[in-house]
Amino acid sequence: MIDGAIQKRIKRHVSGPVQSFFAVTAPGLEKLCFRELTTMPGKVHRVEIIPGGVAFKGRLTDLYGANLTLRMPTRILMRIARFKATNFRQLEKHLAQIPWELHISAATDINVNVKAIHSRLYHTAAIADCIKQAIYERMGAPFQARSAVVQNLFVRVLDDSFVMSLDSSGEPLYKRGLKEHVGKAPLRENLAAAALLWAGYTGREPLMDPMCGSGTFSLEAALISSRTPPGWQRVFAFMNWPAFKTRQWQHMKKERALKIAPVTEPSIFASDIDPGACAFLSAAVQKHDLTRAVSVVERDFFEFGPAQFTRKPGIIALNPPYGVRLGSVARARKLYIEIAAKLSRDYRNWRVAVFLPDRRLAADFPLGLKQRRIIHGGLTLTLLTGCIANRPTSKST
Repeated sequence: MIDGAIQKRIKRHVSGPVQSFFAVTAPGLEKLCFRELTTMPGKVHRVEIIPGGVAFKGRLTDLYGANLTLRMPTRILMRIARFKATNFRQLEKHLAQIPWELHISAATDINVNVKAIHSRLYHTAAIADCIKQAIYERMGAPFQARSAVVQNLFVRVLDDSFVMSLDSSGEPLYKRGLKEHVGKAPLRENLAAAALLWAGYTGREPLMDPMCGSGTFSLEAALISSRTPPGWQRVFAFMNWPAFKTRQWQHMKKERALKIAPVTEPSIFASDIDPGACAFLSAAVQKHDLTRAVSVVERDFFEFGPAQFTRKPGIIALNPPYGVRLGSVARARKLYIEIAAKLSRDYRNWRVAVFLPDRRLAADFPLGLKQRRIIHGGLTLTLLTGCIANRPTSKST
């Protein structure tokens, strides 16, 4: 229970004033995140793309809304301090002035992530220890792990200038809370959402996900088509903050629930040659009551056409296997040539989103598709999006 004096200080310094936030995004998703923020309900303002993501200002309730509704970010940070320090004595002085008790619950362990560039204080582990010691001393607690609840603190030091940010998200935001099983090379949900949006998906057209794996495309499309916020099934780190107001959060979710539009018949068709993948996806679809939106069947992509599911052109989304899952380079190239031929033959006038492990493979796909460079799990992929209206540029061999 937080005493009245602390509650007043929290209102005066944390929940009342406009705060500075930062949405961390994967490279290439900044513009989509900017668009989401500028159209999000609330009083978000001064939205600006900067290296690493999108900065914006708003009140604490806007932070709640960003975590709940944004599809693109990896996490949302709240800036809590900026200062300059060239030695540990100066650092300790600044840290002692930060009202940690207004931001972090006493029953929380602290994980400090430090990145230092061009700084005279360059030993990141020593900086992290200094920060943790200052927090625990200010809050009257021992310098040790005390709770299963962990609060991440991100510290960036550039040219001796410190920026300290609290992580409001906890688990990365691309973890929507829908999947209990993932495949060998799972596509992150924020990248799947970006690919679908770039391909023109609105939730009103059919979606084919014929190499579904763990079902990232299908599950993300189900959220989009039903207008369900991506964070609907999640918990967030800000729920453990002293400033968190349960009533405000419940009111926000109640208002957002009014906009959810349940789907009445399947328009998302997922399939895979792997029966285990289909079983796991079917279980997730049933658990989260998405059976009216998503149909899951065990099928080989090369042995059926879209007409078996829908006569209306829509979007086909593919994240084919690559790397060690395919073995030799020759085998990989053969698979992608076959995929390109299949798309040109059976999916004319459909829009496509397909990830390629090598941009040179794009030459085998239909003309006119837009190429984007995507970083995923340390790999550089190429995403092709557009309408399938032409034959491949090269013949299958």
